[in-house]
Amino acid sequence: MKDVAVVAYCRTAIAKARRGAFNQTHGIPMAAHVLKEVVRRAGVATDEVEDVVLGCGLPEGATGHNIARNAGLYAGFGMDIPGVTINRYCGSGLTAASMVANRIATGEIKAAIAGGVESISLVQFNMNLNHFIYEPLQQQIPAVWWTMIQTADHVAKKYGISRESQDEYVLKSQQRVAEASAAGKFAEEIVPLETTMLVKDKESGDTSEQRVALAEDEGPRPDTTLEGLAGLEPVNPGGTVTAGNASQLSDGAAAVLMMDADLASQRGLPVLGLFRGMQLAAVPPEDMSIAIAPAVTKLMRHHGLGDSQIDLWELHEAFAVTTLYNQRELDTPWETTNVNGGAIALGHPYGMSGVRYLGSTLLELERRNAQRAIIGVCAAGGMATAAYLER
Repeated sequence: MKDVAVVAYCRTAIAKARRGAFNQTHGIPMAAHVLKEVVRRAGVATDEVEDVVLGCGLPEGATGHNIARNAGLYAGFGMDIPGVTINRYCGSGLTAASMVANRIATGEIKAAIAGGVESISLVQFNMNLNHFIYEPLQQQIPAVWWTMIQTADHVAKKYGISRESQDEYVLKSQQRVAEASAAGKFAEEIVPLETTMLVKDKESGDTSEQRVALAEDEGPRPDTTLEGLAGLEPVNPGGTVTAGNASQLSDGAAAVLMMDADLASQRGLPVLGLFRGMQLAAVPPEDMSIAIAPAVTKLMRHHGLGDSQIDLWELHEAFAVTTLYNQRELDTPWETTNVNGGAIALGHPYGMSGVRYLGSTLLELERRNAQRAIIGVCAAGGMATAAYLER
């Protein structure tokens, strides 16, 4: 089996859904933008890309019709480069990377792009819900169709994770995002995208189009305080999830170029690190947030890893309760867990996030001259993906 190198990574800035810069941006140009840039950063020719695999949590409408293939065409990759779109909800991006890595490891291909894209603005609020629920399964397992907020409230109550601890975690995450942003860490990842957004006048209600170039994430709130978080009403009566301790609905895209590590080394390409593998776990759908811990445990067992060998941990911030539960179960040190904050502050375009974690974590390993990292991302339906990275 061949080692698999990540030779380049980039992403768009993350825009707020509906109110942000990408609220009119179709998924095809958004994804094509990062496809073109990741090839440029890798220093390879487009005809060396043998496949484009994009994760997307809502693959319909503006992100439908096999957006991976269409984005590749729009990026100018040529008619002979195929593409496939996959959906494991929030685990879609890491699953895309795993699919590419497996084909490279077995020698089927030498280089391909894994990525993720989501236009929550254009898709989530216009979904085709015709026959969305299958009643025989709903009667057996109703939680299959619970909202993610329902699952988070359930986990918080079941496992004793208080509203106060969730808000305290959010404050820490927002502060870490602010520090990382001030240090220019996110600017290193972002490729600015010029687009047209729809702007609504708050007083008159009139709308107009405005040309913008988004180069910074729109979500972070560096002025967050515990008092402000405590003042937010729960989304569901009696629950603990609020707009402040849940990841933000967002739009964005990200991509990594992966290659046979020997070939990348021979050509002197800028290898960011190695993708060593991915493992999965599944739990009852209502317990969605807790699936990361068993996925990570399975991954570490498979690779013979001990806790002390891991230099960085990235545990998905679907909700504060998600990170708090899995950090507690895995007993990861806070000083090496989500060191640059996470999706609560930055935002969470479902299909994009796993790829963002992959690329940003490799960059952080390089900054710290560290060697190993674990990423864990939960997904709707009670699933989780976990990946092992190495420099």
